[in-house]
This record gives sequence, structure tokens and C-alpha cells, in this order.
Amino acid sequence: MTSASSFDPIRSRVMQANSISPEQRVLAGMEQSEVAFRVVEDGIRDHHPLADEATVKRLLAERIELMRRMQNRGPSSP
Repeated sequence: MTSASSFDPIRSRVMQANSISPEQRVLAGMEQSEVAFRVVEDGIRDHHPLADEATVKRLLAERIELMRRMQNRGPSSP
């Protein structure tokens, strides 16, 4: 049985990030974004199997815009 302190994936990722150059961090971030976009596109295709590529891209752009609006809105007040 492992303790929480013996395996902390977030701490491990931070230590990895600290060991690479800023350029490598930017590249890694871009690669992660591309993977995330592909995952979302695959989900769109699953929900809209007859959608052409232009429709998939449009729906992806709409989802990205919705995410931005949600992030910019901030926490709602009670």
C-alpha cells in the first residue's frame, strides 16, 4: 500500500516541468492542447456521425468559445 505522500502525480509533473526549458514547456503545452482538441473532435464525431469536417471544426470552435466565456465569467455570486 502506498501513502499519498509517496506518489503525488501533481508534484511529479511540477518537478518534471522545472527540469525542462521554457521552450520545451511551451511545446509540451501545445502538444497537450492538440491532443485535447482531437479528443473533443472525436466526441463530436461520436455525437454527430454524419457531420462533415467543416461541421466538426465549427462545433469545436463553438465549444472552445463556450469554455472561454465560462472561464471569463468567474465565480457566480449567491
